[in-house]
Amino acid sequence: MKFTQTRRFHKDLISVFFAWFTSRIVVVATMWITNLFASSEAREFSSQGFRLWDAGWYQQLISGTYAELGEEAFRFFPGFVLLGRLVKPLLGGDEVLASVLIANLFSLCMFAVLYRLVIVETGNVARAKITVWMLALFPTAFVLVWGYAESLFITLTLVVFLALKKQNWKMVALVAFLAGLTRPTGALIAVAVVTASGFWNMASGFKGRVERLAAFTGGPLGVMVFLLWSNSQNEEKWVPFTVQEEFRGGFVDPVRRLVSGVREIFALDPDGLHVLFAFSFFLLLVVVWKNLPRHYFFYAFVSLLVAVSAENLNSLERYVMAAFPFVMALAVFIDKKKFQKVVYPLSAVCLVACTVASVTGRYVP
Repeated sequence: MKFTQTRRFHKDLISVFFAWFTSRIVVVATMWITNLFASSEAREFSSQGFRLWDAGWYQQLISGTYAELGEEAFRFFPGFVLLGRLVKPLLGGDEVLASVLIANLFSLCMFAVLYRLVIVETGNVARAKITVWMLALFPTAFVLVWGYAESLFITLTLVVFLALKKQNWKMVALVAFLAGLTRPTGALIAVAVVTASGFWNMASGFKGRVERLAAFTGGPLGVMVFLLWSNSQNEEKWVPFTVQEEFRGGFVDPVRRLVSGVREIFALDPDGLHVLFAFSFFLLLVVVWKNLPRHYFFYAFVSLLVAVSAENLNSLERYVMAAFPFVMALAVFIDKKKFQKVVYPLSAVCLVACTVASVTGRYVP
């Protein structure tokens, strides 16, 4: 059985390789050309290459410690960092190469697992390929090429959903825990678990109930482990969240935030673009509800709700990309060939535009 699964995974890797490779070529070529023609001011950003934005923080943590880098470093959960520390000695101590290698290897795995998950849920191979391409060309997919934790986190989340399909609660518990150690939104996996088919099966016996409870608490427990450890390292409590508030603002009523965002749109405020994306994602929730199992919808809904519950909506598109049911919904939306001919090039243009904007310091990924 294990041999069959390994062989199938290898086939899935081959099926998604071209999409994975294409997105890397698009992003790296865009970075190189942007740096080549950037103004002296913009080159202060673009010359940093794969050290830009949060990638630089992850790389510093791979080489250093949280205590050395101060409270701001605690915004970054340790899953990706710990992997980087394992790989770094194998690459001559190069933390940049370690982070980029991990991100891109897990990106390839992510595409393969996504491809398999769509086939398992829908039985539609063509739609699985469309979904992979939509993620590969998603406007913020450049972070899947950089040293960000998203590729690792999405891979873990996809494995959780595959395990939920098989009602393998022990696997769900373990992988959800790892996801919680990787990103704080790993706690939201509990919503998918508790709404998944079979979770409330009372005929499962004591052992089955314990396994389901472990699956439900896996994600939140991973988050809590890091929070408790951070408490032991700082005088202030819950630093990963309190520091994050300085960047995104405290929790706000999502309805009020979206209403105020409408004014930003009409005022041509650059932040209004995030609000437009937010409204489009809420529309995609309808597609998720109609075409995917209910736990996909509830996971996507709570992920979007958390993302728009901040005063500062920077990085909204990246957060939503990590909630992969939205990408699956996009694939459903463009199922017809005539739509794909328009959406693929448009998405690629948006990917290039977002990469340029981020590389030159105009867009916060």
